[in-house]
Amino acid sequence: MTPEASPVRPEFVGVVTSRVTKVITSEVDAPVERLAVTLGQRVRAGDTIAKLDDRALRSELEGARFSERALAGEVGAAAIQANALKQKAKNERLLARAGASPMNAVRSATADYRAAGASTGAASGRYAQAKNTRQQLEVMLTKTELKAPVDGVVTMIKIRDGAMATKGMPIARVFDDRDLLIRFAVPREHRAKIAQGQRVELSVEGALGPVWATVNYISDELEPPVNFTIVEADIDDSKLRPDELRVASNGVVRIAEATVPNAQSPTSPGAMR
Repeated sequence: MTPEASPVRPEFVGVVTSRVTKVITSEVDAPVERLAVTLGQRVRAGDTIAKLDDRALRSELEGARFSERALAGEVGAAAIQANALKQKAKNERLLARAGASPMNAVRSATADYRAAGASTGAASGRYAQAKNTRQQLEVMLTKTELKAPVDGVVTMIKIRDGAMATKGMPIARVFDDRDLLIRFAVPREHRAKIAQGQRVELSVEGALGPVWATVNYISDELEPPVNFTIVEADIDDSKLRPDELRVASNGVVRIAEATVPNAQSPTSPGAMR
């Protein structure tokens, strides 16, 4: 008898990624003074990724400090005047009780004191606003040096020296490559061949041999319009040589076997739970 040919194992295109990844975003609007890293560079948490030009912020801060000092003086002067008018109103009331001052003088002094109190309150409000502005600018100045949040590899650099960074703009991404994954797309016709806990084989240029990983996530939804399912498999990092796999490397993923025992199809009752 002719031996039965082994079923052809499906192949999928995958990309190496990591379980922990952090996007570095700008928290202020400022030009990039210096980009301190290159694509693929390894960094430690706290390393500088980029330095933003802080000259405009420093100029704003100096103006805010000047305004705060001026308004502090205005509040002090208004408070002194209000206290003097308060004392005058008190004296007028005492004189009126003794019959030495008309009630009109009491009413006038009281009105002046209340107006001075309102002026003091308004000046205090302007001072508080100036103080808050100064404090915000001081915090913003600390955000002009963008640092790596975790140890890892820098990828997806989105900016260059001299370019304008805006608040919320992604600058780069850092992948912690101590825990690598392979992410790949499985077309609808092969979905039933993939199951949680299944082993897959990854071939990547530069690796000495095949790299094995275990499926730990299968998307519940098919991605339109191509109708494929996103799958992630955890790579056994302990079996890798240093820098054998790099984040964002592309490779070919093959499932361990053509069929998986007891695998649930996406339309079976168990798969729908």
